[in-house]
Formats: sequence, C-alpha cells, structure tokens
Amino acid sequence: MKLKPRHKRELEHIGRKTQRYIDHLRVYPRANVMLDKVVMAHVSKALNVARGVVCLLNCGLPEEAFAQSRTLVEVGFNLRFITNKDSERRARRFVDYFAVWKAEQIRRALKHFKSDKKDQLGIPLPKYTKAQLQREAPNYAFFARRARKFPNPGSWTQASKKKRGSVWKMAMEPDKHGERDLLGAPATWEFDYDWIYFWTSQYVHATVVSMDSHAVLPTQVFKVYVAPQLGEHTAGLAIFNTALYLSKILAMAFRAIGHDFPSDLSTPLGDLLHELASDEPKFKTSKQTSRN
Repeated sequence: MKLKPRHKRELEHIGRKTQRYIDHLRVYPRANVMLDKVVMAHVSKALNVARGVVCLLNCGLPEEAFAQSRTLVEVGFNLRFITNKDSERRARRFVDYFAVWKAEQIRRALKHFKSDKKDQLGIPLPKYTKAQLQREAPNYAFFARRARKFPNPGSWTQASKKKRGSVWKMAMEPDKHGERDLLGAPATWEFDYDWIYFWTSQYVHATVVSMDSHAVLPTQVFKVYVAPQLGEHTAGLAIFNTALYLSKILAMAFRAIGHDFPSDLSTPLGDLLHELASDEPKFKTSKQTSRN
C-alpha cells in the first residue's frame, strides 16, 4: 500500500475537522453516567493518536507510525467491548482499573526507593511490609481495596481467575447491535485481532520483525536506517489503520451518546479508505472539502 502525500494531508484535515465538530457540539457527560466520560476520553485519545501518526510520518518514521497505529486498534477494542453490552458496568470497571495502577505504583516506589531494612553497607533493601505501605502511603488501602476485583493485574476485563480476560475476549464477543458477518452471524473483530493487532504488535515491541529493515550485511557499512525498503508499505498501512479505526471509534462513540455519526465526518473517512484500498482518487482535496 503506497502512501501518497495527499493521504497524510487528508487524514490530518479530517482529524482537525473532527476535533472542531466535537468541540462545537458542546456535549456534556451526564453527571451520574460513567459511560459518557469513558467514551469521550477514548475519542479524545484516538484523535491525539491519529495526530501522532501523521507527525511521525512527516518526520520520516513510517515504522514508528505503523506501531503507533496499534494504539488506535486497542482503543477500538476497548470501546467495542464497553459499548457492546452492560455498558455502564463495564465503563465503571474500566475506570476502577486505575486503582490497580496506583496500588502497584505505591508498592514499587516503596520497594525501590524506601525501606526500613538496610544491608551491611547501609543501603536500603528493596523490601516492604503491609504495615509500611499503610504508614508511608495512607491512600494505599483505598486503592488496594478497589484493586481486589481484578484477579489479573495485567487485564481490566478479567473478572475471575477462572475466566480469562484479554484483547482476544474483547475481539471475539458477538456484536449486540445488529452488525452481522458474511454468514449472517453476529459480527466479531476476529480479523482485527488475528491480523491487524498481531502485525502492528511486532512493531510496538522490539521484535526481530521490527529490526529487519535496520539490519546490515557484512558487505555493507553500518548506518542508521529509516525503513529503507519497507517504509512506503508501512507508511501506507499506518494511514489506513488510523483512518479505519478512527472511523470505527467515532461511529461507536456517537452511538453510545445517542447521536448519529455525521456524514460530514464519516464520508471523508470512507472516501480516504476507499482511496487507499483501490489506489484511485475518489475524494475531494482538503481545500475543496474545507470550502464546502
């Protein structure tokens, strides 16, 4: 998938237009509804990540932009799972996971930076007790109580030790809003997990796949490479992933807060995706769009 300069410009224009639209909409979250707050936070994060992808591409870092696009995939998984069913309960669980982070942060800070016990040289030992946690961090007990509902500190979706919680779980839950696959069954995001999430993950982590374009042969002088062979391919995929998941995220978000996904936003995203998939110019330029 070859990236053309207008693709970056169009995505950047869509991002700005979407932000202006949402800002001018002046939506207020309902006071006692956690879902509204969580949905809006996901939208804000998604738009900032999309902007980051374009910035990385403009800096000539296509593989890093491709890796960044995985964050949008994860935002999409989160929002799909939260808004699919039991939305308010799931939104509150998502927020409560913050307690796991805070409790763990306190434990690790005391482990590495503060200890009552010292070794023979007088250096504090990286150990702590429950009493020390409560003494040094009075709010630890509050976070620890809320964190108990998460049997796996690495997953906010796992509700018990017997039931696994993961991105796979979020992806494979059948759609409850009437979306169907080609066989007529409730749609899942199996492809999104098996292909896009798996592929982008190779570039998020320091795997050999992410190092491949930086390797040199014995006959070559070493220098710092910027994806010399795969750059165009990953750059185009970064834009495609960003446009695709931004479209999905916005559609789910507007539905969750009771608004229609406006055609002023959905149409440019759809046209950009069609352009990238078919490599044929099917959308108006940013200047034409801004005049309409």
